[in-house]
Amino acid sequence: MAVMGVFFLAIMRPPGARSTAPGEDLPWRIARGQDGATITVFGLTLGESTVRDAADKWGRRYELGLFQNPAGRLSLEAYFRDAVVGGLNARLVASARLPEDTLQAIRAGAGAPTAEGGRRYAVLEPDQDLGLGATITAITYMPVVKFDAGLVRKRFGEPAEQLKVKDGVHWLYPDRGLDLLLGDGGEALLQYVPPPEFERRLRAPLRN
Repeated sequence: MAVMGVFFLAIMRPPGARSTAPGEDLPWRIARGQDGATITVFGLTLGESTVRDAADKWGRRYELGLFQNPAGRLSLEAYFRDAVVGGLNARLVASARLPEDTLQAIRAGAGAPTAEGGRRYAVLEPDQDLGLGATITAITYMPVVKFDAGLVRKRFGEPAEQLKVKDGVHWLYPDRGLDLLLGDGGEALLQYVPPPEFERRLRAPLRN
């Protein structure tokens, strides 16, 4: 999940749920479960909440799509392009889990892919309920406002590790399942996964 999959020819939804109130569901408010196996962020618990739960909270417009990586593995994503979370405008992607045979059936119904390389497929209307019932396994958050190092340290604390990449730095918080990419121009991209999956899904791809 080091690179976010965004899908294009997907079904748009009209405005729906209310925006969360200012001060609620802020990106640094990460609650870790008692067993340390999962986190709750933006009012959603990874591994428990569904895409429908996200739509009820973030509402407005969303798109459901399948992303197929170069190795052929399929995943479901819900893209919220103009949510207001905690009073902040943001785009969010909820990556979600469905059984492999269900994903294959959705792909078969979707027809041709919409992009080359890592392929993306629209989730068509008959399969929308299946997508909404999928369990969220990760969240990608892209705020409209700019971040800086001072803000990150104040709100998130010192990272366990920093990894420099072209045009930015990854601030890694494995105990909270967070990889915060801070761009040189203040752009930010935050990826949240259950802490036990942090090494495999976030840190290892960066090191490789």
